[in-house]
Amino acid sequence: MQIDYYAYQSRMRSWNAAFKVFLAVTTLFLVIAFNCIVVSLFVMFAMGVLTLMVGKTSWRVYLRYMLAPVVFLLFSCLAIAISFAGSPVGEWNFSAHFFYLCMGQESLLAAVQAFFKVLAGISALYMMSFSTPVDELILVLRKLHLPWIFLELMQLVYRYIFILFDAASQMQTAAKARLGGCTIWQSFKTFAAIGGNLFVVALKKGNTYYDALLARGYQGRIEFLTEEKPVRFCQVAFGVLYFSVIILLYLALGCISKK
Repeated sequence: MQIDYYAYQSRMRSWNAAFKVFLAVTTLFLVIAFNCIVVSLFVMFAMGVLTLMVGKTSWRVYLRYMLAPVVFLLFSCLAIAISFAGSPVGEWNFSAHFFYLCMGQESLLAAVQAFFKVLAGISALYMMSFSTPVDELILVLRKLHLPWIFLELMQLVYRYIFILFDAASQMQTAAKARLGGCTIWQSFKTFAAIGGNLFVVALKKGNTYYDALLARGYQGRIEFLTEEKPVRFCQVAFGVLYFSVIILLYLALGCISKK
């Protein structure tokens, strides 16, 4: 919900949605294909500057979301860097009586590359998420000729999530007003009651939502309002310069680091 809020508040919302999706997805493919630390660092810097300086997203919010997957990444990269063996292998090893914890230069380099590669991909996707509302993303998918039923389900499920959040919040407020969490056992009982009632409320609100669609002329296909946002010359120039720098960095530094 916070990401959706910041997407509507972003200064980059006036940019063409298809261009932002192309920029993020192409960046993601290049980062994966090149597998170069220098390229990943440049992507993190460029996407961060674009999100913070151009989109005017709060740096505290951006940093909090960037740090969210770091713990998972650290454990994943440790699994890549460290291996188990029955005898000491690699440049560094540690005896644990029955086995050895081993780590070599190649495995350490692979772990570091994976760490920065994932962060670079996340920064590219955050640039798209923090500047593009879900409705515009669905319109981009429609231009890619995805099935209508798939797009309609995406729209309905996304909107329905907020309806369930609101219903659950009202139930929690009512339970607190009735001292539903005064004890640990009472909290468990209240949680179970809210879960059961939420299922019933979800069915009722689903029928109401469908009736609202029929009242507005729904005939099996949801039409979306579109706002024309042409791609500007400065945006195209930025895209060309950005991808050119990525390719030049890979050719100049990526190949050298691999050697």
